[in-house]
Amino acid sequence: MTDSAEGENTSSDLAPLTVNIYFRKQQVCSVELRSELELGRQRPNEPAPYTCRDNRLTIAHLDESDVSRKHLHLQRQQNGQLRITNLSQVNPVVLGTDEQIKPGEHRDVKPPSLVSLGDRVIQIEPRVHQEAIGTLDSFVHQTIPPGGKDTNAAFLSGILTAGHSAEDTEFLLRGLHATIGLFQLASSEAEFFSMAAQAMIDIVGMETAAIVIWHGREWRVETHCSRAGTATAAQSSWEPSSTILQRVRSERKTFWRVPTDEATASLMDVKALVAAPILNRRAEVIGAIYGDRRRRQDGRVDLQITQVEAILVELLSTSVAAGLARLAQEKAAVEARVLFEQFFTPELSQQLQAQPDLLLGKDTEVTLLFCDIRGFSAVSEQLGARLTIDWIHDVMETLSNSVAEQSGVLVDTLGDRLIGMWGAPVAREEHAKLACRAAIGMIEQLPAINRRWQSVLSQPMDLGIGVHTGMARVGNIGSTRKFKYGPLGSNVHLAARIEGATRRWATRILISEATERGLDDSFSTRRLGQLDEDELATRLYELAADPAEDWPDTKRRYETALESYERGDLPTATRMLAKLLADRPSDRPALQLLSRINATSISRPKL
Repeated sequence: MTDSAEGENTSSDLAPLTVNIYFRKQQVCSVELRSELELGRQRPNEPAPYTCRDNRLTIAHLDESDVSRKHLHLQRQQNGQLRITNLSQVNPVVLGTDEQIKPGEHRDVKPPSLVSLGDRVIQIEPRVHQEAIGTLDSFVHQTIPPGGKDTNAAFLSGILTAGHSAEDTEFLLRGLHATIGLFQLASSEAEFFSMAAQAMIDIVGMETAAIVIWHGREWRVETHCSRAGTATAAQSSWEPSSTILQRVRSERKTFWRVPTDEATASLMDVKALVAAPILNRRAEVIGAIYGDRRRRQDGRVDLQITQVEAILVELLSTSVAAGLARLAQEKAAVEARVLFEQFFTPELSQQLQAQPDLLLGKDTEVTLLFCDIRGFSAVSEQLGARLTIDWIHDVMETLSNSVAEQSGVLVDTLGDRLIGMWGAPVAREEHAKLACRAAIGMIEQLPAINRRWQSVLSQPMDLGIGVHTGMARVGNIGSTRKFKYGPLGSNVHLAARIEGATRRWATRILISEATERGLDDSFSTRRLGQLDEDELATRLYELAADPAEDWPDTKRRYETALESYERGDLPTATRMLAKLLADRPSDRPALQLLSRINATSISRPKL
């Protein structure tokens, strides 16, 4: 299985490793590795899987093609490392959690390590004396997760009444006081880890300490420190005991021991050690605080880790867990606030953080605003890519501010279109008025926008805005990866069609009859006609952003001409519109209606 050169680099004198095979998270086999071992699929003449013969272990049945006949080769090196070779010609293997070993390639690693072959996981670790595993000391209770029903204070109260000496009690109280003060200073994950590891040295009296984190399939040392120095990255010459960490993770308890001489070698020459789990809010082990004691400063070997010291270690681990949970909660709150404020006002964002149920899907009456930038294609061709991005950002920022100023929800910006909504997630009785004020605010911002860009644009930009009120299904219409709070339903389509109709009626703001019913006399509107869209039909009204003083007279004369047109009295409608245009030649809706009357007259057959 190997050439002679590789064979010279191996040794059967090394302490044996244990190879554990897991299939779909269940352990199915455990063998000893002294020198080398080949793993692969069953051959026609071989016995059933998990049989080991002549340094070869079958780990899959004959018909399981995801495992090659010769798939993995494990070989000990004299330097203590393990060479992992992928013998397959087609199937990769995964080392650890994410590193691939391609067919024909190898990696040299220091055990313990994990290798994945499809549904199978191969765990290679130093063999540990079973007596050493079975005689670890621990508390009866499991470690308390952040936010658990019990608290550190309750746990400590029980310990203090358990008959410890006055000296132990004083030591515990001093350590608790120091621990609390320590973690009040931490403001990041790295600081929690660094301070906890250093506290294991300064407060508990360990010689070496570390924070180790569980990364799905393996432990990784995040922070390491020793009595001679301060917290640093993990030192290459030091490793924690995988045996103790395995017990900590599987039983969610604090473990400590003073090993016997027989167990010393298997625990990497550690004289005494302790480890406590770091839990998340779901009571899952995400890491551990770990310490060992080899020698006192006077050079004598210290074989004692007392229960009181183990209590302090557990208090440190639960303090780290609580700190990490707080950081995660604060991070989630910040992310939620940033996310919400993309769509909602800061005031509404704070309310949604306190009442997240408001974002659940519901049917409710809302007012929708669709705003379209006129001539977008022509402007983008004139400005070019870079300036177009700057220009559209400026325009959308200004229009979005108009939505926010009227307490609206910014549903989306789609290139040259903006969508706003009122009435959800928090119900507002005057949502039609708020939407119309936002529409007017957008029109009022047009002169300032055009002034900012008049040096590069050949003509000023314009807007078309449609506003409609009706029932909609409102909620997260995006996905778990991209949040987008907005409406669904036929009234959304109708609002979009109303915006499109602004071109036909030659006006900037059109609102539906349902929206117009929600307004008062402070808004200047006039009926322009009817929108027929399949089963969706509504009367349309112009909303004047800056009405002239004679607006009431203009409204009356236009609507009278419109009624004549709708009755089929085209001559009367024509005369009235002609008089109106003589007085107000810039009245674009009147020009459009007169144009439609002329087109109707031409298309009618003469009698």
